Amino acid sequence: MADQPPVPALIAYGREVRRFRNDADLTLATLAGRVRSNKTALSLLENGKFVPNGTLREALDEVIGNGRLGKLWNELTGEHRPEWRNEVASAIRNANAVYDYQALTFPSYLQTEAYATTLVRAATPGILPEALDERVAERVERSEHIRTSLRPMLWLVLDGTVLRRRYGGGEITREQLVYVAGLAEAGRLTLQVVPEDCPDHPGNSGTFRVLSMGDGSELAYVESAERGQILTGAAAVARRRALFAALQAVALGARASVDLLRAEIDRIRP
Repeated sequence: MADQPPVPALIAYGREVRRFRNDADLTLATLAGRVRSNKTALSLLENGKFVPNGTLREALDEVIGNGRLGKLWNELTGEHRPEWRNEVASAIRNANAVYDYQALTFPSYLQTEAYATTLVRAATPGILPEALDERVAERVERSEHIRTSLRPMLWLVLDGTVLRRRYGGGEITREQLVYVAGLAEAGRLTLQVVPEDCPDHPGNSGTFRVLSMGDGSELAYVESAERGQILTGAAAVARRRALFAALQAVALGARASVDLLRAEIDRIRP
């Protein structure tokens, strides 16, 4: 259907329904009886595979949500729903693992405030100060969540040119590299860099990521400057997983990649 909410929104809503149901110590069957639904529909809903109608959403909010589920649904799917980048950000927050390939920048959830400010300002000429502040604050919040959480597990493959791009100048770039190197050395993410002189670079089709969700499902996400596309078909996701494995095969190992980061940091005078 044309107005069906995006998959990450359904997954995020379903996870919260499950959490509230468990907090209320209700079985699926018991909750189904109270909201005049059925166990199968609620199970699909909790796994992000069923779109609840307004009557069911209201009943769920009344029985277990206490207003919170209605607010969440509006945030995820309403007129003021965050743009597609934020929908993917929500899925990343709820994922068990993220396999990410980046060809131009560090991903938004690993950006420092200064680095994020530079990228947003450059990508949106004429952006109003308040809008810039809002966009940057969102990225900083995501980055802080990633830094302080144990999940999702992160595997990041970078094109080697990313390390030499001086977004915002040397000082901002150095701060960004130091931040990512610290996360890698602390074991928060596994970082690999594809050398710039790699003769058979499998990442020439652009940035993408694969997300492994808590229910065992997987999503693939590909993006351009203007839009993102979420792929859920098994074949499409498998192709991205295979491509990510090919990138890991030609990339430097994790230790050598961090050493390369540190060498680049040393090249930038504070």
